[in-house]
Amino acid sequence: MKKVVLAAVILSLLGAGDLFANIDNLSNMSVEWIRTGNRNAATDAADIVIYNPGGITQLPDGLQVNIGNQTLIRKPKHSYDLGMGPQSHEQDDIDWLLPNVYVTYNKDKWAVFGGYYIPGGGAVVDYPDGSITTDMMGAGMMQAGAIQGFDNDFLEAESVYNTLTLGGAYQVNERFSVALGVRYISVDNNTKAGLTGINDLGGGNVVQTPMGVDIDEEADGFGFIVGVNVNLTPELNLGIQYLSKVGLDLETEVNRDDLGMFVHGSESPRDLPGMLGLGVGYDFSDKLYGEINYSYWFQEAADWGSDAAGRDISGMAGDAQSFGITASYKFTPTLLASVGTTYTDFFWTDINGYYQASLGSYEVLYTDNWHLGCGVAYEFRKNMKVNLALGWTIWDDKDFTNVNLPGVTIETENATTTIGIGFNLGF
Repeated sequence: MKKVVLAAVILSLLGAGDLFANIDNLSNMSVEWIRTGNRNAATDAADIVIYNPGGITQLPDGLQVNIGNQTLIRKPKHSYDLGMGPQSHEQDDIDWLLPNVYVTYNKDKWAVFGGYYIPGGGAVVDYPDGSITTDMMGAGMMQAGAIQGFDNDFLEAESVYNTLTLGGAYQVNERFSVALGVRYISVDNNTKAGLTGINDLGGGNVVQTPMGVDIDEEADGFGFIVGVNVNLTPELNLGIQYLSKVGLDLETEVNRDDLGMFVHGSESPRDLPGMLGLGVGYDFSDKLYGEINYSYWFQEAADWGSDAAGRDISGMAGDAQSFGITASYKFTPTLLASVGTTYTDFFWTDINGYYQASLGSYEVLYTDNWHLGCGVAYEFRKNMKVNLALGWTIWDDKDFTNVNLPGVTIETENATTTIGIGFNLGF
């Protein structure tokens, strides 16, 4: 077998790395976003609680409730050869639930808002036949002489950033509104990985030893929200929102660790980065509405810890931005259809270093990507709408290298189909 890396290096990377399905700062936090891809200047539904809180004062007086769920069909794939023959692993499981609930109440110039949503995580990494992470674990132990071979490797990880938000908005005058709020985030991560080590003692005596890890990580933190909405003209609207960074220190609870990789009670930082969102919406007519968006994530300002060489992980990732455009058309007073697209661009400073330090990234994949969404909103009763949406996201294919895997190329690709259904109810 080709020598790959020393076991000590593998284990130290796994211990320091981020092995979860973390997808920091999700954009798809409502069904309306799935069918448009752009909501930073919207003022037509209660999901603007997390896209344009300053615009909440533009909603009708009374109570608005927005309920939605998204189902994600994700297909990340990675291929490589660690010297044990070509390997290719693809996830094809479905994430059935990504829910949201938003509530607003308007009275004259005042409004209050709240909600529950998932701004990060919300997905499961499931590789029942193993992945590059488990192959590196097995290869490292073989190199160290602990085992002669391995089989039955698997990886399953889940991450959910449960979030509650609460705030208020005030219409200063007929053109200008402001909003302030807070959000509380509670993170729950779980990782299970393992393999069966094989040692041939001779004479037909083969020993098979199951080995694995099972850990939970938890963290919580608070952040603040600032929103501004400006009606520049009766047809032209500007929305601005800033979400502060949320400091998160993940505390590890070890349920099982046959490899001595984790320390019970240890903490590692994984802040949710701050974000600035801008949007401009324009009513071309009573039927046609258009909107353009720009969002910027301050990832480098977040604390994501350091790699084994002491390099800042968020610094290697760099910041990120997205651009988007959407259009909606009312075919009848009760039926609206929309289509939109968003492009997300990452400012990597060392993409190979980030992936090396954040094991689990190869299985999920973070690269520049396009989102295309479409859907309809139907008002089945006065002030009560159902939203149906379909979205596609395609990531740029990327080949990676890893200094601990000399001569190895890791080829990745990813695509996701999202199906959404939701309701916006006014009372």
